Amino acid sequence: MSNSVTVKICGEEFKLITENSIEYTQAVGMHVNAEMQKMLTTRMGRMDAAIMAALNIADDLFKVRLTDEQLRAQIKSALDAEASAKAEANAFKRENLSLQKKLEKAEKALSKAEKSLQKSQKADADAAAFPLDESAMADIVEKSKRPRKTRKTKAEAVKVETVEEVEADAAPEVDAAPEAEPAPEVEAAPEVEAQPAPEAGSAAEGE
Repeated sequence: MSNSVTVKICGEEFKLITENSIEYTQAVGMHVNAEMQKMLTTRMGRMDAAIMAALNIADDLFKVRLTDEQLRAQIKSALDAEASAKAEANAFKRENLSLQKKLEKAEKALSKAEKSLQKSQKADADAAAFPLDESAMADIVEKSKRPRKTRKTKAEAVKVETVEEVEADAAPEVDAAPEAEPAPEVEAAPEVEAQPAPEAGSAAEGE
């Protein structure tokens, strides 16, 4: 929406048509009038005063623009630094999470190793409390290799021996046989004296 504004510069009125607000346009006119009045105090003509006022206003404009560009550059640098800082912070967060996971894994491995060490120390302590020589160890290994059948056979043998002992205890006692009477003594036959045999010559003579 266009506005019709009248401004007064160096005692003359100028009617302007602008899209800016009335207040803003009047403030611009007052600023130009002030610059013109400064130049007129130096006994310049209106044309020269107008030119000098325009130069001063342009100088202020360029300075403002330069300051604005500097501010924009500073703002951009600050935003870039902030973005870089955020990127670094995110990288640190990711690295921190990775380190935490590694630390948790290391703690679990350490706990497992400590438990294994405790078991090993306990086993060593038990072995030290009950030392076994090589023969005892060999005996234990041999017994562990024996089949169950042999052990069962031994148990059955013990059972059979127990039954035999019970049967022996339960059998009735048998009286011993009476002693045989001694045989009667037999008298020896009388001894017979042996007579000499007749000679061969005497027998021939009798015939």
